[in-house]
Amino acid sequence: MSNPAQLKAEADALIARGKALIATDLPQATDLLNQAVRLYWAAGEYYSAAAQTGNYGWALRRMGRPDLARPYLARAAEIFADLGLADFAERHRAAAEDIAADLTPEFLASLPPAVRQALEQGDGALLQFAINTLPTDQQQMVIDRLSAIGLISLAESAEDANHAVQQFEPLLQAIVAVARGDESERPDVERALDDLERKGWRIRKAVRQIWQGERRRQRLTYGLDEVDTAIVHRILDLLNAP
Repeated sequence: MSNPAQLKAEADALIARGKALIATDLPQATDLLNQAVRLYWAAGEYYSAAAQTGNYGWALRRMGRPDLARPYLARAAEIFADLGLADFAERHRAAAEDIAADLTPEFLASLPPAVRQALEQGDGALLQFAINTLPTDQQQMVIDRLSAIGLISLAESAEDANHAVQQFEPLLQAIVAVARGDESERPDVERALDDLERKGWRIRKAVRQIWQGERRRQRLTYGLDEVDTAIVHRILDLLNAP
């Protein structure tokens, strides 16, 4: 029987094949997506199931097929909502309802190359990294433009991040205690991190890196979404406190 890591790897490979086929063989690309999503569910990778379902919807919108995109965006919104990621849920729900503007070729051409590439690939983690590496003035311009078309939602992202930090504060305090040498709570913390990973959060790797001594924020948060990033920042802030 395949373990979760193997199932995820198989699903990721199917997604990659589907991306290569979406422009030339839409039925086959759709079948590959459906196979991948089933594997993500079997592996407990609910965030990946939501993200890849949503990415497929965004890709269809960019191809000028909002009619086909709508059910995928709506389904992604449902899964994100179940995971407690309200910002992601609302973004996809808005797109499914045709509130968000299309990513037209003209709009994409007006963006910095790295940001444009991330949007064309439907890769949220790459988009976050691309924005983070821009000069400050360009960052704000890109954020404002993506927010204006409904692709990102700053206010709700901040609200979600603050809520997650408050919700997990006791766990974050325990993580910090382990980082400072108190191993008594480590088994309980490990179990909690595993449970969060199954539910879609992606902080376990960063926490283990922190326990190993890593303190560089950009390295620890690379590839994380807004909520996971806020949680990691809070851990580091607690570690830096007297």
